[in-house]
Amino acid sequence: MRIAIHSGLTMRGTIEGVVEEVRKVAEYGLAGYWAPMLTGHDTLTAFAVAGREVPEVELGTAVVPMPLRPPFALAQQVATVQEVLGGRLALGLGPSHEALVRDVFGLEWTPPIAATRRYVTELAALMTGRAGQGRRIAVAGDPPPILLGAVNPGMARLAADVASGVVTWAAGAKTITEVIVPAVRERPDGAPFRITAALPVCVTGDAGGARDLVHRRLGANDRFPSYRKVLRREGVDGVAQLAVVGSPAEVGRRLDEFAEAGVTDFAAHVLSESDVDTERTWTFLADRASAP
Repeated sequence: MRIAIHSGLTMRGTIEGVVEEVRKVAEYGLAGYWAPMLTGHDTLTAFAVAGREVPEVELGTAVVPMPLRPPFALAQQVATVQEVLGGRLALGLGPSHEALVRDVFGLEWTPPIAATRRYVTELAALMTGRAGQGRRIAVAGDPPPILLGAVNPGMARLAADVASGVVTWAAGAKTITEVIVPAVRERPDGAPFRITAALPVCVTGDAGGARDLVHRRLGANDRFPSYRKVLRREGVDGVAQLAVVGSPAEVGRRLDEFAEAGVTDFAAHVLSESDVDTERTWTFLADRASAP
């Protein structure tokens, strides 16, 4: 299981801060850097800047809300960023949430499964030359893999059918084993399929304090219906209870659970109020990533 970093800095920080964080990922020998695109910077543009400064690190969106970009527009942007990165982009996509689409983006909400199938099919056709009528977007090298934000059965089955992987947030190992892996088994071609799981992580002697911080910073997402389904499945009330926090042994045990469940990439959202715990967590992740 590859170890990467998940960060919200594109939403609340600066472009220079993103560059420095991606550089830190490279220095610590971690596999990649995943970031959402929501109310802050355009994450794909930030990736183009960071990737130009820092070679080798894979950069993944987790996720681009599809309502914000028509497929043709996204295909153009992805082609540009993929060329700048030399093929290091992983494109995570998702339909977002009804409340965000209506109230934040100011757009109409459509049933997500059918809309996502149409969107991904068109996007892939544009990037691979199958769209016809001169609608191919020229991507330097291969188009990036498309991963769908999926935490519930319908979207997981769709991802297994039309995408190269899934990316999850606020989902535990139970969701991986009971929802994602069964959907992957139904893939007809048996092609490689990435399962990227993102959760808050902190190596600390104060697990209770770490969970309180996760709830304060990230607990607002617990109210969305799709996440409520996941939390009920996992038997918890919020993402704070799913956070991977505690001693090195406890964090290692939790990561082992994800690896055994079938996760190919674990993206750690390092969150701590202590500089000591932050550095301890990064160092732990680096050691885990380098272990044979």
